Parts: sequence; C-alpha cells; structure tokens
Amino acid sequence: MAKPKITIVGLGLIGNSIGLGLTTGQRDFEVVGHDKESDAAGVAKKLKAVDKTDWNLISACDGADLVVLALPVQAIHDTLQALAGELKPGCVVMDTASIKVPVLHWAETLLPDNVGFVGTNPIVSAEETGGNAARTDIFENATWAICASPSTSPEAVKMASNLAERLGANPLYLEPEEHDGMLAAVEHLPSVVSMALLSSAVSMPSWREMRKLAGGQFESSTRLVSEDPSVFSDAALANRENLARWIDTFIDNMQGWRDLIAAGDEEALAAAFDSALDERVRWQKERRTGHWDEGHPAMPPKRNMLMEMLGLGRLVGRKPKDQS
Repeated sequence: MAKPKITIVGLGLIGNSIGLGLTTGQRDFEVVGHDKESDAAGVAKKLKAVDKTDWNLISACDGADLVVLALPVQAIHDTLQALAGELKPGCVVMDTASIKVPVLHWAETLLPDNVGFVGTNPIVSAEETGGNAARTDIFENATWAICASPSTSPEAVKMASNLAERLGANPLYLEPEEHDGMLAAVEHLPSVVSMALLSSAVSMPSWREMRKLAGGQFESSTRLVSEDPSVFSDAALANRENLARWIDTFIDNMQGWRDLIAAGDEEALAAAFDSALDERVRWQKERRTGHWDEGHPAMPPKRNMLMEMLGLGRLVGRKPKDQS
C-alpha cells in the first residue's frame, strides 16, 4: 500500500520550512516538492525539506492526499486552475497566502466538489527570505490562521489544523473577511508605509547626503519580507478596500503625532511614546510565548487611549468616519 503523500508547491521560505517540519521525526508519509524554478527545487533537496522534487506540477500532485500551496496570492489562481481536474477525490488543498477572501472564491469556483480547500496563513517572523532561510522552528508558538468556507468539510479543516500543530503552531480559526481586515493593518499597511517612507527620503535632492546618515532605524523601517515587489502590490490590490480604510486611519494618527510634536508638548509626547511602546512589548511577549489576551477588532477602533492622547478621539483634520 502506497504511503500517504503530501505535496508542497512553492519551495521558498514557507514551503521549505513546512517541508523541514514534516520530514523531521517519525512519519509514515512522503513529502514531494515542486517549484517552477529549478534552483529553488535544488535548495529544497539540499536542505532535505522534501523527499524528492518533480519539475511537473501535475505529476508532483498526482495521488497527493494533501497539497500545500506556499505561493504568492496571484500565483494561486493559475495553480488551482491547472490542478482542478487532476487531483484525486478526497484530496485536501491548503494555501499560505496573506489574503483569504479571493483565494477561497477561486477555490470554490475552480476545484471540483470532491476536493477540499482550506485557506490558511502562518504568521512567522524571519530576518532573511528565500528557501535557504528555512528553519524547522519558524512556526514554534506562531499563530496559524485557518479560514474555511461554509462548504469546507470538518475533515479538511482538521487536516489543516493538524499540520499547523505538528509544526508547533497554534491554529486560529477566523472568518475570511475578518482575517483580511486584520491583515490589512498588520501586514499590508506596514509594507505600504515602509515604501512611502523610503520614497519620501530618496525623492529629496538631499538624499545624496542624507543616505550617508541612514542607519539601522531607516534600514529596519524600510525592510520588506520579500525581494519580489509583486508580492506586495498583488496583496495590496487584492485587499484594497480594507487597506484603504487602514491607510485613512494611519493618516489621521500621523496627524495627531504631528500636532503633538508641533505643539512642543514634551510630557504628552513622551506619554504617547510610552503608551505605544508598552503595547509593543506586550505584543512581543504574547507572540513569543503563544499566549494571548483577548483579541482585537478586525477594523480600526473608533478610539482608544493612545488615539485620545494624540487628539484622535475627534480624528484630527477629518470628519469622523463610521468604522463600526
């Protein structure tokens, strides 16, 4: 009897890290990898993240019980389309992209009824990118968002959550819309803000001299987690309604910081920094341990202590918006 088969499509940081986690320790299944880039497949084999690779997508997924699409969001549509009639009945497909609503829609539209699909998103932190940076412990205590459609079977959801737990992550079950609303704030907005900061600096005539003074703060503030710009532009466009709302909130917040600085209110400004940094320390501790306090809303709150301190109870410079 053939061993169960898991196929990982996309052998970058996430795909190889999943493979390393699966191939480590006792197991009774085979792990096959596929990547359209032969160099990436070579790295996966060198790291022993997979048992073997297959250059052909259909062949790699033939007979698979689980297919993991560790791909950027826009690559998922064409991959699902190519696999639609090729997967064995009962196969479960899961993705790891940062957007869930469009991906789940594509799966509903393209995949046959006898193939399950679960949208997932492992939340990891990595200083380096690419398949060579893969680690077996990258998912340890990490949150692994799991988003299912109404038609997704409980068995498919269980398979996805079992994989997350095997890799050391903590499954977090979310509605797709809720997931995308929150990811707009904590992943897509930071990428836009970092590029806005970068473009603001480099577009100035003084950049020729300014760049000599740009150190670690500027470097860390303008670092993206991928060297492929399409990863960020595709995600931003796919989640543009949520992202646009968060950009509005960020602009209002920046206006509040500007007003504090312009007013020269040392005590209020120091308190604003303290309040924000306290929240960051709390978040880092919770993230490191995997133990979380109560969750946060999926859309920007109308007000909180820091927003009040910045004068944002009235949303400086704008009419109040209904964000409930």
